[in-house]
Formats: sequence, structure tokens, C-alpha cells
Amino acid sequence: MGLFDSLFGGMEGSGKLSPQESFAGILLGASACDGHIADDEVQSLFTALLRMKLYQRLNERQFQQAIQKVHGLLKKKGVDVLLDACTATLPPELAKSAFTNACDIVMADGVVEDDEKQFIEKLRAKLKIEPETAKTIARVMVIKNKG
Repeated sequence: MGLFDSLFGGMEGSGKLSPQESFAGILLGASACDGHIADDEVQSLFTALLRMKLYQRLNERQFQQAIQKVHGLLKKKGVDVLLDACTATLPPELAKSAFTNACDIVMADGVVEDDEKQFIEKLRAKLKIEPETAKTIARVMVIKNKG
């Protein structure tokens, strides 16, 4: 096991994901769904998470452990397994927020690739977000990310 693996792998086996892990995992999946994680996507991910009430009670170590756990799951099992695990454990009241933030991350680099479109549609379906609501969210994210 390499240094990177010891830092970011092996933690996904510790049971059901917490709400914080589920939310972070969805955003990580949005960052990684096109096969690479761009710097602006990582920045958007951390900005979104650190401003949320959901993470205010976590200390730095707990926050890092949450990120490491979902990153380990992503690395070992892939985006689809990560998405399944996170959407299965995300509290329903966080569904629209997770979807909105995922759209924001996907659109952060100004290009929405086919893999990203497929990810967003899978996420919408798994979170049971109505298509019209999803379109409204996507329109707002397009406006937000213009310029």
C-alpha cells in the first residue's frame, strides 16, 4: 500500500455513510464523473461543504476523515458505487441541496461533458427530484456560472 493509499484509501469499509459523508460523496462524484477532477471543481466542492451548517460541528480531523472515506470508496469502487452508497444514505431533506451543489460543480469549468450529463441525470433520478425542478436548478446554475 502506497502513501497515497494510506491517506485516502481503505476507510470506506467502516459501515453506513453519515449525512456529511453522503453529501460530500455526491459532490466528489460530480467532480470525478468525467474521469478527472479539475482544480476548480475541487475548489467548488470544498467551498460548498465548508459553508454548510452540516459540517460546522465537525472538527478538522473529522472533516478530513469524511472526505477520505468517500474518496477511498470512489478510488476503489468507482463513481457509480459511490453514487449508489451516497444517495441511499443521504437524508431526503438534503436531496435538493446536494443536487444543486453537484450541478454547480459540474458546471464550474464551463463545459458539461456527456459523462457529467449522465451523472446529473442519474443523481436526479436517485434523489427523486422532479424533472422540472431539476431543469430550474440547472438553469440557475448556468446563470451563476456564466462569465
